[in-house]
Amino acid sequence: MTAASAADASAADTSGATAAIVLAGGRASRLDGAAKPLLDVGGRTLLDRAVAAVAGCDPIIVVGPPAPVQGEVVWTRETPEFGGPVAGIAAGLARTENADVFVLAADLPNAEEAVALLRRHPPLAGGEDGVCLADDSGRMQWLIGLYRTDALRRAVATLPDGGRDASIRSLLAGLTISVLPAGALAADVDTWDDLERARATVQAPTRDGTDADHDNGTDAPRGSAPNEETT
Repeated sequence: MTAASAADASAADTSGATAAIVLAGGRASRLDGAAKPLLDVGGRTLLDRAVAAVAGCDPIIVVGPPAPVQGEVVWTRETPEFGGPVAGIAAGLARTENADVFVLAADLPNAEEAVALLRRHPPLAGGEDGVCLADDSGRMQWLIGLYRTDALRRAVATLPDGGRDASIRSLLAGLTISVLPAGALAADVDTWDDLERARATVQAPTRDGTDADHDNGTDAPRGSAPNEETT
């Protein structure tokens, strides 16, 4: 997508749809600086899995350096580059006026199943600012969530430097967020060992384009400690 078309997409009024922000701009320091979103798991890159997970969202905003991807996306970068996940969320919010937005790290082998779980949650209502998943250790995975855009925008506005180097905890501390136990569906890839585990459990797509069945137990208890690394 060209810069002009990206700008047109950001200016469009798509408030009736759900947007998506895919965070793909981290340093991957525990993976020796590898381009983590482009790592292959089960015949697809982690970035392709993330974009496929939020199919139907408009726009799908990928925050990170442009890279090959299957699907129509709008590219942007956080300010400064490598400014952390909150700066990435701020950059994504600048590209949408939608009422609700998925926030998804681009390092999730089970991204499609994880987002499907979020989609089954009733529409955000009342005092609920968002919903996120908890992994099999009970940790809240705030970078697998669905949020009210205005709530995120207000939270970003309270942080200095546009959220540069801020923690996800500091961004979301004042919001009312529900938690869905997701077990191994919420597992991410931060290390080479994580990547090997993902490759051992996530199989190549079947003939209908979906992944083969594998065990991703979803009976994790609710927890409160987040995993704040994006990619």
